[in-house]
Formats: sequence, C-alpha cells, structure tokens
Amino acid sequence: MALAALGAIGVGWFLLTTLLVNIGLWQESVRFYDVWTVIEDPVGRLSGLNHAHALATLGFGVVCAAAVLAPTISILYRRNDAWLTYLMPFALMTTSCAVLYAKSSSSYFPADAAAHSVSALLARIANAAVSRAGDTVASHISIGAGAYVAMLCSIFLALRGVMKLRSATLQARTAASTDEDLAARRQRDPGARQIEP
Repeated sequence: MALAALGAIGVGWFLLTTLLVNIGLWQESVRFYDVWTVIEDPVGRLSGLNHAHALATLGFGVVCAAAVLAPTISILYRRNDAWLTYLMPFALMTTSCAVLYAKSSSSYFPADAAAHSVSALLARIANAAVSRAGDTVASHISIGAGAYVAMLCSIFLALRGVMKLRSATLQARTAASTDEDLAARRQRDPGARQIEP
C-alpha cells in the first residue's frame, strides 16, 4: 500500500496538473514540481508569459523526487525512526501551500496605513487595484487532479508512518518490560536454574 501511495504521489506531482488557469480560450497548467516558480513569480508563471525559471524548477523538482524516494529508507533500514520519512511528502505539500498562500495574500507595495503622503496614497491605490485583479484571476484558478491525488496519498502515507512508528515503539517497550521482569525474577530466585527466553 505504501509503495502504491508513493507511486500515486509521484504521478500527481510530476504528470498530473496541480493548478489550472482557465480564462476563456486560454489555459495554463502548472504541475507540483513547478509550484516554486509560482511562489517566486505568481503573475509571470500563471499568465504563461514567463517560463524562464528553469533553475528553480529543477531545484524544486529534485526536492520533490527526494521527498517521494525518502520513505524507501524505512524499507531498507529497519529503524524505528525511519518511519518518520513517510511524513516528508505531506510536509512538503503543506509547506508549499502555506508559502504560496502567504506570498499571494501579502501586499505588493509597502504602504503605511497611517501615513498621509502622496506616495502612501498611491501605494494603497496600487494595492487595492492588484488585490482586485488578483481576486478576478483567482476566480479562474482551479486545483487540478494532481493536487487532490497527491494530498490524499500523502495524508495516507503520513498516517501509516505514524502508526508504524507507534507500533514499533510499543514493541520496543514490551520487549524492555519483558527483560525487566525476567531480571527481577532472577534476583528474587537466585538459586533457580536460569532459562533464557
């Protein structure tokens, strides 16, 4: 199940559309590995006018590939904390969404609300115009199938990792308490023959 979830996350991130801009006859699609370019330049990337972010796309694509491949560590190495790598795809998606939301909801031009200068007035007018244009464009942006598939599978994978970590911790505690009980019985009855479990 975990390998199937990892495969679905890979398909959702690299093959399916994460964001879709649909304005009349013009459509622009963005895959998840290209989300960092949207964070850096939302207007340029979503409008399709600026595709010159090859280095950012390559860098974030490598991070995405590492996040998809990292859970295999828990299969190769039988360590209790290796199951935490199952959280990496979910952490990457939620962090990217949070940064994208924070970047898109901030003011574009610094303006002091208490200032009464002409430049502060112009900055407030520009922020209002950009906000209104952003609201118009935002109504034409939809979340694609890739985002839904990858988010559902990353939530499943994160829950599976937490459950595996919890069961491994319980097994370790049970083994430790069994060893302590055996040692206590040996101390109470030192003359008895010691039988190893």
